[in-house]
Amino acid sequence: MHRLEPSRGAEMRFLPDPSRLLQAHSVDEAVSLVASTLSPHKLRINDRAPQAVASLSALSLGDCAIVSLKYGFDVDIDAGCISDYFMLKMTVAGMGRITSDDCVATTSPASIFVTSPQAETHFRMSSSCRHLTTRVCRRAIEDRLMQKLGRRLHVPLEFQLELGSETEFGRAWWQLISHVCDVSASAPGVLASEDMRAQYSRTIIELLLQSAPHNYTDAMHVAESHLSPRHVRRAQEYIESHLPEIRSVVDIASAIGVSARTLQNGFRQALNVSPADYLRRARVQALHRALLAADGTQSVTSLMTSLGIVSFGRFAEYYRKEIGVAPSLTLRQGA
Repeated sequence: MHRLEPSRGAEMRFLPDPSRLLQAHSVDEAVSLVASTLSPHKLRINDRAPQAVASLSALSLGDCAIVSLKYGFDVDIDAGCISDYFMLKMTVAGMGRITSDDCVATTSPASIFVTSPQAETHFRMSSSCRHLTTRVCRRAIEDRLMQKLGRRLHVPLEFQLELGSETEFGRAWWQLISHVCDVSASAPGVLASEDMRAQYSRTIIELLLQSAPHNYTDAMHVAESHLSPRHVRRAQEYIESHLPEIRSVVDIASAIGVSARTLQNGFRQALNVSPADYLRRARVQALHRALLAADGTQSVTSLMTSLGIVSFGRFAEYYRKEIGVAPSLTLRQGA
C-alpha cells in the first residue's frame, strides 16, 4: 500500500482526508485495505487488473467513518451481511449496482443507498465509479433510537434502501458529508479533536433518525410528541371557538404552545385523525347548523366566509360527502 500525493481537480472533491490518499497495487492489498476501513468482503475482478487496483481516503469520527473508494477497473463485491454497521453510499462519479437481498438498484449521484445489517449485500462498481460511504455503528444508532422511544427495539432498525438525493434528507445528507470533507481539507486541526469528531458522529446519527425513512419513524415521532390528552382537548376547544380565525394547523399549534408536528402526532395517537381533518369536519358541522338556521337572507358563500372557509367549491364537495347533500339543498330545506 502506498500513500499518494493529493492531485488537483475532480478527483480531490469529497475526499474525507485529502492528506492521506492510499493506493493498493494488488487485489489482495485492495481487499485488506477496504476490509480494515469498511468491512470484510470478497472481491472479484471483471477484467485483468491494471497497475493501480484501488484508491481510498478515510476519516474516522468515532461511531461513524467516511470513506472514499474507487477501483481502477470493474469489480463485483460480495459484502455479505454487514451486521455491525449501516452503510450509506453516495455515488460521486460513474454508476454501479447494488443488490440487497432481492432488491436490485442502479447507483448514481441521484440516490443515496442505505444497507441493512440483516441483508446480504452485493456491489458492482465500474472503473469510473467512486463511492463516498458513511459507515454508521449499528449499536450507536440503535442506542440513540431506544433513548428516543424510551424502550427496547422489538425488531431491528431498518431504513428504506434508496433515498433520493433531491429529497429533504438527501440534500441535507450531501451538504453534511461534503461539509465534513471540506473541514478536513481546509481546517484539519479542527478534526484533530476527538470531541469534535464525536459531535459530527452524533449529528450524522441524529439526521439519519430524524429525516431518513425507517421502520420506527412513526413510533419515534409519537414518543417525542409528549402531547397529553389535555393538550388534545385544548386544541379541540380552540378549534370549536375560533373557526373563523384559523387559517392552518400552525395557527392551532401556536395557540396551545406546541409544534405542528407534535400536534399531528397527538391527534393521530389520541383521535386517529389529523388536525386538518378534524378542523374540516368541525367546519362542515358548523356550516350545516348555520345553513339550517339561516333566515333566508344569507347565501351559502356568506355563511362559508363567516366560518373561515375560503375554497368554496372544494369545501362544498367536502360538505356533500359528509352530509350527503349539497350545501345549497340544506339551505333550501332550512328556509
